[in-house]
Amino acid sequence: MKINAIIATAFAILTGMQSSYSQQTIPGFEAPESVIKSGDKLFVSNIGGATADPMALDSNGFISELSTDGKLIKRKFQKGILNGPKGLAIVKDVVYVADINRVVGFNMHSGEQVFEVDIPAKMLNDLCTVDNNHLCVSETVSGRVLLIDLTNKSIRFLGTITGANGVTYDEKSGKLYAVGMGANMSGGKMFQKDMKSTDTLFTELPASPTGIFDGLEMFDNNHLIASDWISFTSKTGRLIVYDLDNHTTQIYQVDAGPADITYDLSSHMVYIPQMMKNSLYIENMKNLHAQ
Repeated sequence: MKINAIIATAFAILTGMQSSYSQQTIPGFEAPESVIKSGDKLFVSNIGGATADPMALDSNGFISELSTDGKLIKRKFQKGILNGPKGLAIVKDVVYVADINRVVGFNMHSGEQVFEVDIPAKMLNDLCTVDNNHLCVSETVSGRVLLIDLTNKSIRFLGTITGANGVTYDEKSGKLYAVGMGANMSGGKMFQKDMKSTDTLFTELPASPTGIFDGLEMFDNNHLIASDWISFTSKTGRLIVYDLDNHTTQIYQVDAGPADITYDLSSHMVYIPQMMKNSLYIENMKNLHAQ
Protein backbone atom coordinates (compact mmCIF):
# COMPACT_ATOMS: atom_id res chain seq x y z
CA MET A 1 0.00 0.00 0.00
CA LYS A 2 1.32 3.46 -0.88
CA ILE A 3 2.08 5.73 2.06
CA ASN A 4 -0.47 8.37 0.90
CA ALA A 5 -3.21 5.75 1.05
CA ILE A 6 -2.04 4.61 4.47
CA ILE A 7 -2.09 8.14 5.81
CA ALA A 8 -5.54 8.75 4.32
CA THR A 9 -6.82 5.61 6.05
CA ALA A 10 -5.37 6.73 9.36
CA PHE A 11 -7.02 10.15 8.97
CA ALA A 12 -10.37 8.50 8.30
CA ILE A 13 -10.10 6.28 11.38
CA LEU A 14 -8.98 9.00 13.74
CA THR A 15 -10.99 12.02 12.57
CA GLY A 16 -13.96 12.68 14.78
CA MET A 17 -12.80 10.86 17.90
CA GLN A 18 -13.78 12.91 20.92
CA SER A 19 -11.33 14.94 22.97
CA SER A 20 -11.29 13.72 26.54
CA TYR A 21 -7.84 14.11 28.01
CA SER A 22 -6.81 17.64 27.11
CA GLN A 23 -6.03 20.21 29.78
CA GLN A 24 -5.90 22.97 27.17
CA THR A 25 -6.90 22.87 23.51
CA ILE A 26 -5.74 25.51 21.06
CA PRO A 27 -7.67 25.34 17.75
CA GLY A 28 -7.20 27.04 14.42
CA PHE A 29 -4.26 25.21 12.83
CA GLU A 30 -4.07 23.41 9.48
CA ALA A 31 -2.87 19.85 10.11
CA PRO A 32 -0.30 20.74 12.79
CA GLU A 33 2.49 18.16 12.71
CA SER A 34 5.26 19.31 15.05
CA VAL A 35 5.78 21.71 17.94
CA ILE A 36 8.92 23.04 19.62
CA LYS A 37 9.42 25.31 22.62
CA SER A 38 12.07 28.02 22.94
CA GLY A 39 11.94 30.23 26.01
CA ASP A 40 8.43 31.70 26.20
CA LYS A 41 7.55 30.83 22.59
CA LEU A 42 6.14 27.85 20.75
CA PHE A 43 6.54 27.15 17.04
CA VAL A 44 4.07 24.82 15.32
CA SER A 45 4.49 23.42 11.80
CA ASN A 46 1.31 23.18 9.70
CA ILE A 47 1.17 20.85 6.69
CA GLY A 48 -1.57 23.15 5.40
CA GLY A 49 -4.49 22.90 3.03
CA ALA A 50 -8.14 21.97 3.41
CA THR A 51 -7.15 18.36 2.74
CA ALA A 52 -3.59 18.17 4.00
CA ASP A 53 -1.18 16.10 1.92
CA PRO A 54 2.08 15.50 3.80
CA MET A 55 3.97 14.66 0.58
CA ALA A 56 2.67 17.34 -1.79
CA LEU A 57 4.85 20.17 -3.08
CA ASP A 58 1.86 22.50 -2.89
CA SER A 59 3.32 25.65 -1.24
CA ASN A 60 0.56 25.85 1.39
CA GLY A 61 2.50 24.89 4.52
CA PHE A 62 3.50 27.30 7.26
CA ILE A 63 4.87 27.69 10.79
CA SER A 64 2.82 29.38 13.51
CA GLU A 65 4.30 31.27 16.47
CA LEU A 66 2.57 31.22 19.86
CA SER A 67 3.27 32.09 23.46
CA THR A 68 3.66 29.12 25.82
CA ASP A 69 0.25 29.88 27.33
CA GLY A 70 -1.32 29.29 23.93
CA LYS A 71 -1.84 32.82 22.61
CA LEU A 72 -1.29 33.21 18.87
CA ILE A 73 1.51 35.65 17.99
CA LYS A 74 1.77 35.00 14.24
CA ARG A 75 -0.34 32.50 12.34
CA LYS A 76 2.36 32.42 9.64
CA PHE A 77 5.73 33.14 11.19
CA GLN A 78 8.08 32.38 8.30
CA LYS A 79 8.80 34.63 5.32
CA GLY A 80 9.15 32.06 2.60
CA ILE A 81 7.37 29.15 0.95
CA LEU A 82 6.85 25.82 2.69
CA ASN A 83 5.13 22.74 1.29
CA GLY A 84 4.51 20.08 3.93
CA PRO A 85 6.57 21.17 6.97
CA LYS A 86 6.97 18.64 9.74
CA GLY A 87 9.78 18.24 12.31
CA LEU A 88 11.29 21.32 13.96
CA ALA A 89 14.62 22.10 15.63
CA ILE A 90 16.18 25.31 16.94
CA VAL A 91 19.88 26.18 16.81
CA LYS A 92 21.30 29.65 17.54
CA ASP A 93 18.01 31.52 17.06
CA VAL A 94 17.24 29.72 13.81
CA VAL A 95 14.08 27.63 13.48
CA TYR A 96 14.80 24.67 11.18
CA VAL A 97 12.03 22.62 9.60
CA ALA A 98 11.93 19.39 7.57
CA ASP A 99 9.95 20.19 4.42
CA ILE A 100 9.47 17.02 2.32
CA ASN A 101 12.72 17.15 0.30
CA ARG A 102 14.70 19.91 1.99
CA VAL A 103 15.53 21.38 5.38
CA VAL A 104 14.89 25.11 5.69
CA GLY A 105 15.93 27.57 8.41
CA PHE A 106 14.28 30.84 9.44
CA ASN A 107 15.53 33.55 11.78
CA MET A 108 13.52 33.15 14.98
CA HIS A 109 12.97 36.89 15.40
CA SER A 110 12.42 38.15 11.86
CA GLY A 111 11.08 35.05 10.09
CA GLU A 112 13.54 35.60 7.24
CA GLN A 113 14.88 32.49 5.52
CA VAL A 114 18.58 32.01 6.33
CA PHE A 115 19.25 28.36 5.40
CA GLU A 116 18.24 25.70 2.90
CA VAL A 117 19.63 22.33 1.92
CA ASP A 118 18.00 20.03 -0.63
CA ILE A 119 17.88 16.30 0.15
CA PRO A 120 16.66 13.64 -2.30
CA ALA A 121 13.63 12.38 -0.38
CA LYS A 122 9.88 11.82 -0.55
CA MET A 123 8.99 12.68 3.05
CA LEU A 124 11.54 14.13 5.42
CA ASN A 125 9.90 13.95 8.81
CA ASP A 126 11.50 14.67 12.17
CA LEU A 127 14.47 16.84 13.12
CA CYS A 128 16.65 17.01 16.22
CA THR A 129 19.66 19.05 17.29
CA VAL A 130 22.96 17.24 17.86
CA ASP A 131 25.12 20.33 18.46
CA ASN A 132 25.40 23.88 17.15
CA ASN A 133 26.64 22.59 13.79
CA HIS A 134 24.62 19.45 13.19
CA LEU A 135 21.02 18.29 12.85
CA CYS A 136 19.59 14.81 12.39
CA VAL A 137 16.63 14.27 10.07
CA SER A 138 14.51 11.17 9.37
CA GLU A 139 13.00 10.15 6.04
CA THR A 140 9.97 7.96 6.53
CA VAL A 141 9.53 6.40 3.08
CA SER A 142 13.10 5.09 2.76
CA GLY A 143 13.65 4.73 6.52
CA ARG A 144 16.91 6.66 6.31
CA VAL A 145 18.29 8.75 9.17
CA LEU A 146 20.73 11.46 8.09
CA LEU A 147 23.13 13.91 9.72
CA ILE A 148 23.25 17.45 8.29
CA ASP A 149 26.31 19.64 8.70
CA LEU A 150 24.94 23.17 8.97
CA THR A 151 28.29 24.77 8.10
CA ASN A 152 28.91 23.13 4.72
CA LYS A 153 25.49 21.48 4.05
CA SER A 154 27.04 18.03 3.70
CA ILE A 155 24.88 14.97 4.44
CA ARG A 156 26.03 11.82 6.24
CA PHE A 157 24.02 8.60 6.18
CA LEU A 158 23.59 7.23 9.72
CA GLY A 159 21.48 4.15 9.09
CA THR A 160 17.98 2.89 8.39
CA ILE A 161 14.97 1.88 10.46
CA THR A 162 11.57 0.89 9.08
CA GLY A 163 9.26 3.87 8.79
CA ALA A 164 11.76 6.19 10.46
CA ASN A 165 10.10 9.07 12.27
CA GLY A 166 10.98 10.60 15.66
CA VAL A 167 14.64 11.31 16.47
CA THR A 168 16.27 12.82 19.56
CA TYR A 169 19.85 13.18 20.77
CA ASP A 170 21.13 12.74 24.31
CA GLU A 171 24.20 14.91 24.78
CA LYS A 172 25.04 13.20 28.09
CA SER A 173 25.41 9.71 26.59
CA GLY A 174 26.30 10.74 23.03
CA LYS A 175 23.50 8.55 21.70
CA LEU A 176 20.94 9.21 19.03
CA TYR A 177 17.54 7.64 19.62
CA ALA A 178 15.00 6.99 16.88
CA VAL A 179 11.55 5.46 16.54
CA GLY A 180 9.71 4.07 13.54
CA MET A 181 6.14 3.60 12.38
CA GLY A 182 6.86 0.15 10.99
CA ALA A 183 6.17 -1.17 7.50
CA ASN A 184 2.92 0.35 6.18
CA MET A 185 2.30 1.86 9.61
CA SER A 186 2.01 -1.62 11.12
CA GLY A 187 4.01 -0.73 14.23
CA GLY A 188 7.66 0.08 14.77
CA LYS A 189 10.24 -0.05 17.55
CA MET A 190 12.67 2.17 19.46
CA PHE A 191 16.34 2.25 18.45
CA GLN A 192 19.65 3.75 19.51
CA LYS A 193 22.97 4.60 17.88
CA ASP A 194 26.27 5.75 19.37
CA MET A 195 27.09 8.92 17.43
CA LYS A 196 30.83 8.33 17.94
CA SER A 197 30.56 5.13 15.90
CA THR A 198 31.30 5.24 12.19
CA ASP A 199 29.02 2.31 11.34
CA THR A 200 25.53 2.69 9.87
CA LEU A 201 23.65 0.47 12.30
CA PHE A 202 20.81 1.23 14.69
CA THR A 203 20.27 -1.19 17.59
CA GLU A 204 16.79 -1.96 18.89
CA LEU A 205 16.38 -0.98 22.54
CA PRO A 206 15.91 -3.92 24.92
CA ALA A 207 12.23 -4.77 25.51
CA SER A 208 11.23 -2.00 23.11
CA PRO A 209 7.51 -1.27 22.99
CA THR A 210 5.74 -1.39 19.63
CA GLY A 211 3.83 1.58 18.26
CA ILE A 212 3.00 3.74 15.28
CA PHE A 213 5.53 6.16 16.67
CA ASP A 214 5.72 9.82 15.70
CA GLY A 215 7.45 12.18 18.14
CA LEU A 216 10.40 11.33 20.38
CA GLU A 217 11.99 13.41 23.14
CA MET A 218 14.24 12.99 26.15
CA PHE A 219 11.89 12.86 29.14
CA ASP A 220 14.78 13.24 31.58
CA ASN A 221 18.34 11.91 31.83
CA ASN A 222 17.17 8.30 32.00
CA HIS A 223 13.92 8.18 30.06
CA LEU A 224 12.52 8.72 26.59
CA ILE A 225 8.99 9.86 25.80
CA ALA A 226 7.39 8.91 22.49
CA SER A 227 3.99 9.57 20.95
CA ASP A 228 2.10 6.61 19.49
CA TRP A 229 -0.65 7.48 17.01
CA ILE A 230 -3.06 4.75 17.96
CA SER A 231 -3.04 1.74 20.28
CA PHE A 232 -3.77 -1.56 18.54
CA THR A 233 -6.03 -2.56 21.45
CA SER A 234 -7.71 0.56 22.86
CA LYS A 235 -7.77 2.63 19.63
CA THR A 236 -6.62 5.66 21.61
CA GLY A 237 -3.34 7.50 21.31
CA ARG A 238 -0.52 6.91 23.76
CA LEU A 239 2.45 8.63 25.29
CA ILE A 240 5.08 6.02 26.14
CA VAL A 241 7.84 6.70 28.67
CA TYR A 242 10.72 4.25 28.29
CA ASP A 243 13.27 3.67 31.06
CA LEU A 244 16.74 3.50 29.48
CA ASP A 245 18.25 1.81 32.55
CA ASN A 246 15.61 -0.76 33.48
CA HIS A 247 14.08 -1.22 29.99
CA THR A 248 10.53 -0.80 31.26
CA THR A 249 7.70 1.31 29.89
CA GLN A 250 4.99 3.49 31.38
CA ILE A 251 2.00 4.17 29.15
CA TYR A 252 -0.29 7.19 29.29
CA GLN A 253 -3.53 7.35 27.33
CA VAL A 254 -4.29 10.45 25.25
CA ASP A 255 -6.53 11.21 22.28
CA ALA A 256 -5.78 9.26 19.13
CA GLY A 257 -3.38 10.80 16.65
CA PRO A 258 -0.67 12.55 18.72
CA ALA A 259 1.99 13.80 16.29
CA ASP A 260 5.48 15.23 16.95
CA ILE A 261 5.43 16.27 20.61
CA THR A 262 7.60 18.53 22.76
CA TYR A 263 8.09 17.92 26.47
CA ASP A 264 9.17 20.59 28.98
CA LEU A 265 10.79 18.99 32.01
CA SER A 266 10.69 22.15 34.15
CA SER A 267 6.91 22.49 33.93
CA HIS A 268 6.03 18.83 33.19
CA MET A 269 3.97 20.09 30.25
CA VAL A 270 3.74 18.08 27.05
CA TYR A 271 2.67 19.85 23.85
CA ILE A 272 0.79 17.57 21.44
CA PRO A 273 -0.14 18.50 17.86
CA GLN A 274 -3.36 16.82 16.76
CA MET A 275 -3.31 16.89 12.96
CA MET A 276 -6.80 15.51 12.40
CA LYS A 277 -8.40 17.99 14.79
CA ASN A 278 -6.33 20.99 13.66
CA SER A 279 -5.47 21.65 17.28
CA LEU A 280 -2.60 21.78 19.73
CA TYR A 281 -3.14 20.11 23.10
CA ILE A 282 -1.20 21.14 26.19
CA GLU A 283 -1.16 18.50 28.91
CA ASN A 284 0.47 18.25 32.32
CA MET A 285 2.03 14.80 32.58
CA LYS A 286 1.18 14.77 36.29
CA ASN A 287 -2.51 14.86 35.40
CA LEU A 288 -2.33 11.91 33.03
CA HIS A 289 -3.00 8.46 34.40
CA ALA A 290 -0.67 5.61 33.61
CA GLN A 291 -2.22 2.43 32.24
